[in-house]
Amino acid sequence: MHRIATVSFLNCLPLVDWFATPEGAACAVLTSDLPSRLATHLATGLADVALLPTVEILRGQAAGLLGATGIACRGNVDSVKLYHSGPLDRLRRVSVDRGSRTSVALLRVLLSEMAGVEPAFEEVEPRPGAALPPGDGVLVIGDRCFAFDRWLSQDPAATAALTSLDLGRAWFDLTGLPFVFAAWAAAPGFPDRAGPTGVRELGDLLVTAREYGLARLPELAAREAAAGSLGPGGEATPAALEYYFRHSLRYRLGDDELAGLRRFRDLCVSHGLVAPTDGPALL
Repeated sequence: MHRIATVSFLNCLPLVDWFATPEGAACAVLTSDLPSRLATHLATGLADVALLPTVEILRGQAAGLLGATGIACRGNVDSVKLYHSGPLDRLRRVSVDRGSRTSVALLRVLLSEMAGVEPAFEEVEPRPGAALPPGDGVLVIGDRCFAFDRWLSQDPAATAALTSLDLGRAWFDLTGLPFVFAAWAAAPGFPDRAGPTGVRELGDLLVTAREYGLARLPELAAREAAAGSLGPGGEATPAALEYYFRHSLRYRLGDDELAGLRRFRDLCVSHGLVAPTDGPALL
């Protein structure tokens, strides 16, 4: 029985829904946590594989990538945004979601490369409706980002006062490459424990789960909309959620996504966010 650690965000649903079926449940046990805590699951032996934030992979917290599967985007990601008051090049302080790691590193890179600023970062729980003074920003990720969009759609004054920066779009405009936010990554020591056959079997299992989810996007979208989940723009409709799954996100990691991952590694190294490495390998 494989041990798999994931997150409870909407974006990972197409990758893990299969594990709720009788066939999938017979293969693996899933645990959910904040993205920032998944590296601990791998390091302490609580999981064989985790949907690990990219920056943690670049910091050597995993043995390698499994199944060429993750959460990526090519342009707008719609669920990772900086909301800020005033011009970007006058940003002094950014409140960041406590669950984030990769998005914080990405924002540091983007602000330095695009606007030449290095604001102070502080960890908070962002809430829609909070006023931002000029020079302040808030980084919001995942499902909470859609709640911010819903608030802005209902508050013209807030919409006029704040500007949003989609980090996926900003990255693509800067590099011309997709961005990988997270990927299935094996625990340190797992390849030695499982051997080549075990590594291949777990990778195949993750691909099976991914293809199951991608074949059922309308069904997943309708189910989550009925449960009240929000999608891009803060809309709670099957169409909005299916758009998010199908167009905002990319779940297969091909050559372009891996090139984007390597470019992120290089920029993180140059900005002192990770130590120089060869980058993650596909197991």
